[in-house]
Amino acid sequence: MKRRSLLRGSALALTTLTAQKTVSSAFAQSAPVDNNPKRARLEVTENPYGPAPAARRAVAESVPYAPYYVEDESELRKRIAGKENLADELIALSNGSLDALSLLTCDIARGGCVLAPHPTYVTHLNYAQRRGIPTNFVPLRDHQIDFDAMRKAITTETRLVYFCNPNNPTGQMIDHDALIDFCRDMAPRFPVMIDEAYYELLPDYQRMTMVPLVREGLDVIVTRTFSKVYGMAGLRIGYILAQSPRVKQLYSLTTTSRNQPGYRAALASLGDEAYLKGAVTYLTQCREIIYRLCHAHGLGYLPSVGTFVYVDTHRPATAMQDGLARYGVDVRVFADKQYESWIRIGTATPREIAMLAKVLPQVIEEVPLL
Repeated sequence: MKRRSLLRGSALALTTLTAQKTVSSAFAQSAPVDNNPKRARLEVTENPYGPAPAARRAVAESVPYAPYYVEDESELRKRIAGKENLADELIALSNGSLDALSLLTCDIARGGCVLAPHPTYVTHLNYAQRRGIPTNFVPLRDHQIDFDAMRKAITTETRLVYFCNPNNPTGQMIDHDALIDFCRDMAPRFPVMIDEAYYELLPDYQRMTMVPLVREGLDVIVTRTFSKVYGMAGLRIGYILAQSPRVKQLYSLTTTSRNQPGYRAALASLGDEAYLKGAVTYLTQCREIIYRLCHAHGLGYLPSVGTFVYVDTHRPATAMQDGLARYGVDVRVFADKQYESWIRIGTATPREIAMLAKVLPQVIEEVPLL
């Protein structure tokens, strides 16, 4: 390895470690579960600091209720409805947003197909595929949703259109006005599902949501989760905002109620603006550090509003993934001909980012350019 690359990597590693001090006050009592990791989990996209202090207390206080199911979800639904200026019956809870995405996709698109851009988040689409429901993928154009191509791809088989905003893995925010126009055009024909898993990271997020279309009465399904910015992936709590028939449809498909710790932690988290601001600040700082790493080593990237950065390594993505994994750093690769050299690097703890900064120069030298 060249001496200059070593020094550059070491300097950036120190930068990431000092970032921990910058955010400590914002996160108050919160801290990563593992502050001395053996592997850097940069393949995931969650807030590594976990739940807010109030949510942690709520989890601990939920233990006496563990023998009982959550039989009444009305309090959290009412809180969400009030926050979104919607009627309570337009809110449904789910075990993370993935359950809602998977169940509704399969039920709505049964006998037809889903339309979605590519690359994008596909876990629920893969679930539908295993149940005989295909997805018609439309390639991105210049890393953005190609709405003209999406319109042309609609057939008599189309039953549902899916978007993730910001898109995963590109981290790009979908053009707001174009998305609104598309939803208004298509919702009278079939539902449009908008996955807002990273909603809180959108610039002016309260204005960028598609919830106003739900208020208008359009057949738009917005999914949200406490898994990402709120750091509660392991507690499995999410929700949808949609027309009453879609809410009833989801509840007719679910097989279990919410779990007590997740439900109570969600109640404690919703409206915790101090923690939310701290989380967004940290995740934004973390993205900036990844950008600096890319600049230092001649890698391309897409500016992101998600909990991850899509990085062009100019080298075979799977080889970079394997090379980083040998040194204890895990990243994600999406199979797409347009993005054969791109890897997705998730935001993580300062120590995990420091691990990336330390080994990245070595892997870059080991993997030949495309």
